[in-house]
Amino acid sequence: MEECAQSEEKIRTVSAVIPNWNRKADLREALLAIKAQTYPIREIIVVDNNSSDGTREMVEKEFPDVMFIQSPHNIVIQALNIGAKTAKGEIIYHQDNDGVLPPDGIEKMIKIFDLDPRIAVVHCKNLYYDTGEVFDPYRWFTPEEHASDRIFDVPTFHGNGALMRKDVLEEINYIEPEILLYQFERNISAKAIERGYRIVYYPGVSIRHKISRESRDPGHRMYITMTGGWWYLARFYPLRPALKKSFYYLIFFILLTIKYRTFKYFYRGILDTLLGLPRVLRERSVLSPETVKFLESKPYETSMIIYGSIDTVRKWIKSKSGK
Repeated sequence: MEECAQSEEKIRTVSAVIPNWNRKADLREALLAIKAQTYPIREIIVVDNNSSDGTREMVEKEFPDVMFIQSPHNIVIQALNIGAKTAKGEIIYHQDNDGVLPPDGIEKMIKIFDLDPRIAVVHCKNLYYDTGEVFDPYRWFTPEEHASDRIFDVPTFHGNGALMRKDVLEEINYIEPEILLYQFERNISAKAIERGYRIVYYPGVSIRHKISRESRDPGHRMYITMTGGWWYLARFYPLRPALKKSFYYLIFFILLTIKYRTFKYFYRGILDTLLGLPRVLRERSVLSPETVKFLESKPYETSMIIYGSIDTVRKWIKSKSGK
């Protein structure tokens, strides 16, 4: 896709939305970074998933101007839906509660929307908080591309450090209710791209993210990736590629189960996926061949298997060699 000529810069109102659960110290650092932005933020909304670590008291005491919405239970990424629907800004800025955005991050990213009225989402580069290494588990870009100031059309985005147009979120009806966490970006992207919008990656801004190199709870992470991934394919993909990619997922999850010995989560994930399929299939909306072709221009499931397996082998060799 070719970039359009830059139009006259438009002032857009921005609402920042952060879902949170029991990460009080990290949330404090994230909020301080947002309040330090050089671009005016209309409102900051924290949607809390019933934290028990004193998060609410900290926010009310230290950030009295922040809107705090507390869910009676952990609704995970559905907190983003609540925050985005509540927000008054034209642009929704979303990040995790453990991300730290540079002061000029919003100011730089917001300008990308002026390049093309079809741009619906702009997301930035994620770096490991401690080392500064680029987080790119799917190897979609070269180091030179990551270091550039260009924009790249992508089939999905990283939700930590993303600007999303609220009018587009309303048009696509936000995030499906079955999605717990992972895959919500793919659902948003698939529906937006089908309608002719663009999802772009802008590496000119970097957000530092306290990503664990090893998942804090690999079983739970696998479970929500399983259910969300299979439901995504069932909802949007034609039958043959959906079955093919579902098989790729199965291979990947079997490997993860053997690696982490998370058999309970594996069987539960299969069962809950099957139980949830009737509801997903009732709302099935198959994407056009053109959209599917673009979504497959940068592989997701196959990258998970290939690079996830390579990284696992490297870690194993490194542990055995003592290096």
